[in-house]
Amino acid sequence: MKVAVFHPGTQHSWQTSLALQDLDRLAWYATSIFYQPDRFPYQLEQMVPKAVAVRLHSEFRRFSHSGLDPALVRTSGLIEWFERIAARAGWRKAAHWLDVIGNRSFTRALEADIKSAQPFALWGYNGSSLGSFAMAQDMGRRCILDRTIGDFRYYNQRMAELHDTYGEWFLPTERAIGTEQIERDQREFELSDVILLGSEFAANTIRLHAGPEVAAKVRVLNYCYDEALFANQPVPRPVPKDGPVKFLFIGQINPRKGIHHLLEAIERIPKERATLTIVGDLRMPQAVFARYADRVTYVPTVARSDIPAIMADHHVLVFPSYFEGSALSLLEGLASGLAIIQTPMSGMGVTARAGIMLEKPDTAALQQAIERVTEDRDQLDLWRAAAQEEAATYSFSSYRGRIASLLDALEI
Repeated sequence: MKVAVFHPGTQHSWQTSLALQDLDRLAWYATSIFYQPDRFPYQLEQMVPKAVAVRLHSEFRRFSHSGLDPALVRTSGLIEWFERIAARAGWRKAAHWLDVIGNRSFTRALEADIKSAQPFALWGYNGSSLGSFAMAQDMGRRCILDRTIGDFRYYNQRMAELHDTYGEWFLPTERAIGTEQIERDQREFELSDVILLGSEFAANTIRLHAGPEVAAKVRVLNYCYDEALFANQPVPRPVPKDGPVKFLFIGQINPRKGIHHLLEAIERIPKERATLTIVGDLRMPQAVFARYADRVTYVPTVARSDIPAIMADHHVLVFPSYFEGSALSLLEGLASGLAIIQTPMSGMGVTARAGIMLEKPDTAALQQAIERVTEDRDQLDLWRAAAQEEAATYSFSSYRGRIASLLDALEI
């Protein structure tokens, strides 16, 4: 039986679809955004002034996946674009509601296929599968939920504890996930035949909070990095002995990611020993972030195709998160020859050969790890040399093999 994949955004759904296509198991891939230069809105590149066209292409190329057969790709709706515009503008509530509206519209667009007589299983993603899975279950279809984040009940507990000591670091929208969303997630779990998580940490949050019937459905399926961007990263050179070690953080900039620990720790390290670049969407009060401006090079969100060069220009990727599914930046960091400092909650990535695993998010422990890296550059060079070897576990071919094994085990 073939598998139909759907996601109104992107995440790693295109990699899942490409793996299934390679296995001759892809029925179709439905998404909202897929770069096809001869279609609207991508045709705008040819219709606007050159300076605007360059900016448009920078945005559009985020959704270019040349390996996928366009004949198997279905797109619908422009709401995803409006949602992204709202998010970039900082209109968080508007972006949330556009996401809700877009997911409903996307589900309606899939209805005819789901209710058809064609035999296929469905592979959907958290937050956008509830309606489609309900229809699919009525039709007797198998439903695979790819859950890219842990259980939000765990998140709410951790953020409530953190807010007691770091309350000023939170935007109101970052403090907790609402009851309605959690109830929808639970229903999504219940409608699924199998629930995939990217790491054991994330899987265990579902097992802990969603009940024994849901827990029995949970499996771990490790992700892969984007080889089109990261497979040909340069072999890392030895780190200079007399300059600063260049640390990098990539991701949403908020307390969930442990950004408060990172900024507190780097402030305690002499500038001549360590620098820090932060790349991502600022989701904390500007006034608090500004206190550390003299120790940070801040780069707002960039096109994914710009990330490899940024990583190649640094030595260590730091990710002290409290709550993830499994951060893809860690796999990309390995492929880029970066040593890794992370927490277990961040997901898959670091090994003893490639960096430091912290026990938990903590300023003092992170400071100690940074100091160790800056003081022992021979060890840092060994970690970096091993990182690209460790990345082989997360190659696309390995991911494709894991999907093949999963489908065999599920008898799909």
